[in-house]
Amino acid sequence: MAASWLPLSSWGLGVLTIQAFSTKLKPPRSCVSGCEPVHGTQAAVLFTGLYLVALGVGGIKGSLPAHGAEQFDQDSPQGRKQRSTFFNYFVFSLASGALIAVTLVVWVEDNKGWQWGFGISTFAILLSIPVFLSGSMFYRNKIPSGSPLTTISKVLVAAILNTGGSRNLRNAVASMPTSSSPVTHREKGEVFNMAESTNDEQQSVDFPLSESLRFLNRAVLSRGAECSVQEVEEVKVVIKTLPVFACTIMISCCLAQLSTFSVHQASTMNTKLGSMKVPPASLPFFPVVFIMILAPVYDHIIIPCMRKMTKTEMGISHLQRIGIGLF
Repeated sequence: MAASWLPLSSWGLGVLTIQAFSTKLKPPRSCVSGCEPVHGTQAAVLFTGLYLVALGVGGIKGSLPAHGAEQFDQDSPQGRKQRSTFFNYFVFSLASGALIAVTLVVWVEDNKGWQWGFGISTFAILLSIPVFLSGSMFYRNKIPSGSPLTTISKVLVAAILNTGGSRNLRNAVASMPTSSSPVTHREKGEVFNMAESTNDEQQSVDFPLSESLRFLNRAVLSRGAECSVQEVEEVKVVIKTLPVFACTIMISCCLAQLSTFSVHQASTMNTKLGSMKVPPASLPFFPVVFIMILAPVYDHIIIPCMRKMTKTEMGISHLQRIGIGLF
């Protein structure tokens, strides 16, 4: 999945590179009597390149961390520690790339032209495609089964339709598809059997539903939707992450200003440091360097110390890490 988004980014950067090279695809450089706005074919080429880059980057950011996490065994303590280290150095690698972008690439764009800056970016992402694909035979790939959105919709609809059903959901009775063999549910190394009941339409669940978000437990009792206990519990997990997701919206808005509004403000300021003039686009240099320093310190010093203090495997929980980061 991650590899499928790389060509989109390369195509978008290629379009922007071609436009920057071609004088016919961009307005005249002279702005003495007022800069001519981009329109027509020029605007179409510009926005096509930008949207292709946006789609590619969005797909890569969404799929690459998940693909990396799949390479580690989450059922073993060592695998979970390695996965945590992977995410820390994944952030470190992103910051390293950003450092090159705000220093070397910005200098090339200011002194040699935008076409060379876009060209370097295009070459870098084209180079990343064979490098990423070279490890295909070693990757652990989890084949998706079904759509999460379908499961979420099915559970929510079933819970709403069964609102007037039985209120005693502690020992839930689920309407499951009839089968010649018992249905099993595996969780944390244990197998829970759902034995068929005498009426061949219902099966008693040998493990209870969780007490949180109890209104969703009614989905198990719905005869039409045929929702399993596992599906209901998975939907609960997704709903519980929504407050965390909502909290990250504002911090994402603030981070977006770093590469947009702050750069625009820097273009109106005196950016000279002695005899050196700092390009406005290099302003994110300082937070990027801070991330590069903090990521290894966090992984090799802070987390080991917290593990010793709390006597737990993770040191601090994922929710605590998110809260500290947002603070």
